[in-house]
Formats: sequence, structure tokens, C-alpha cells
Amino acid sequence: MDWKQSLILFLSAVAGTLGFALLFRIRKRLVGWALLGGTLTVAVYIICIHFFEHAFFQNLLPALAATLFSELLARLTKSPATQYITCSIIPLVPGGALYYTMYYFVTGDMPQFRAALTQTARTAAGLAVGIICVSVFVHLLNFHKFKIDTETE
Repeated sequence: MDWKQSLILFLSAVAGTLGFALLFRIRKRLVGWALLGGTLTVAVYIICIHFFEHAFFQNLLPALAATLFSELLARLTKSPATQYITCSIIPLVPGGALYYTMYYFVTGDMPQFRAALTQTARTAAGLAVGIICVSVFVHLLNFHKFKIDTETE
């Protein structure tokens, strides 16, 4: 991917993140933070494209970064992490790949369908695993903190 493609990807991801932040009616004072999450995510994604060939890893690390950013920001702004995760992950959602997967299925091109399905599944799995890993870790930290707080009382 050359720098022009990276720039187009980056700008379209920022615009898409802003659009979804407005669509989800995030409070005006938090829209900038949601935009920063999408920006961070796509920046990590562009870096990962250069280091990894497998779609799973190209999406795992940006999903980890987006979820970690969202969880930290949720604590700082005292608002739900879900709104930040949703906006941050939007640039990574494999919409085009999913479209072509279904297109090949409907047209009966099974070899192309299998290839597109595999690629879409790897992308979705990378996103899911990244989100789940950080979310479980944060949940365990909160549970451990709650357990320590109740034992000291």
C-alpha cells in the first residue's frame, strides 16, 4: 500500500468515524474523543498492513488498541466504553469483503466465494478476539478491585 492509498484510507476512516459518532448521537463534547479513537485505530491498521500479511493479525492489533483506548477513555470521561468501541472499530468493519462474499455466493462462483468468506471470517475473528481480550482483562481487573475493596471493609 503506497502513501496515497494510506492517506485515502485514513481520511475516509476519519470521515466514517465522525459520521457514526453523529449517527449514534454521542454527546458533542465526546465526539472529538470518539474521532480520536477511530484515528488511532486506522493508524494502527495502516502500520499492521505493512508488517502482517494475514488478515487476522492486521485486524487484531488495531482492535486491541481501539478497545484499550475505549476502556481508558470510558473511565476518564465517565461514559460507556461501548460508544467509543463502536466508533473506533467502524473503520475496520469488512463491509466490502462481506458484500463480495455474498455476491460470489449469489452468482454461484464458489471458489471466489470460499476465498472471500475466508478473508471476511479472518477479519471478523481478528476484531472479535481483540475486543474480547481487552474487555475480559478490564472485567477481571474490575472484579479483582471490587473483591479487594469488599475484603478490606
